[in-house]
Order: sequence, then structure tokens, then C-alpha cells
Amino acid sequence: MQKLSLPLLIATIAILMFVPATGPAHAQALVIEKDCGAEISAHCSTVRPGAGRVVACLIAHEDKISPRCRMSAYLASGDLDERLKAVRGPAKTCSADILQYCSKVQAGGGRIYDCLNANKSTLTDACRALVPQFQKLLGD
Repeated sequence: MQKLSLPLLIATIAILMFVPATGPAHAQALVIEKDCGAEISAHCSTVRPGAGRVVACLIAHEDKISPRCRMSAYLASGDLDERLKAVRGPAKTCSADILQYCSKVQAGGGRIYDCLNANKSTLTDACRALVPQFQKLLGD
């Protein structure tokens, strides 16, 4: 997978945590819970389960999780790469705006989107045009 710059990575993860997806099957979710329980508690306890958000969180913390958990997370990621591709463009387009207006906003819970929306009138034209697209990506 292609390496992302830190601002783009932060923006992508913040958006990705709320992008709808089919998610892993119930059995796979149980495997993740079994293989990654301690890591979820340590690194992803504030992540709202569903839409692949916990798996995305685990992958974001891959340098801090056990090899068994890392493998389970990658196996469960399924369409994570497709969802990354869907948000990469908008996240890249808005990364400067996110850094300028939302750098003090805690990622997650739709707060980055709320920040962009609240600052819509001062965003770059390109990012402002994408705010409705973010809203669709965030739909749960």
C-alpha cells in the first residue's frame, strides 16, 4: 500500500473511521475480538464499532499491536483499500484546510466533518466543493 504523508494520513483516518462499509462478517468480528481484545482496549477503546472502524484503528496502530492481532486485522480489512481510495482524493484536497481550521479538533465522531462544515465559507474552493461528498461518505 502507498505511504501517505502525516497530514494526509491523519485526514484519511479521521474520515475513514466514519465511512460506511459492509464490514467483516460476524464470525470475523469475533476473531478480531478474540485476537485483538487487549489492543482494542489499549488503542481503540474510543472508536465506535461498525463500518470497519475498529479494524481501521488497529491498522493505524499496527506498530503497537501483536503480530497475531495485526494479521487478523489485515485479514478482516476486506474492502479497506477500496474505502481508502474513496477518501484519499477528498482528504488530500482538504488536508491543508483540515490542518488550518481543524488541527485542534479531536478526530472521530464526525468532528472533522463538523469542523469543515462550520468553516465552509473560509475553506478553499476545492475543499468547499467536496464537503457534500464527505457528508455522503460519513453516512451510516
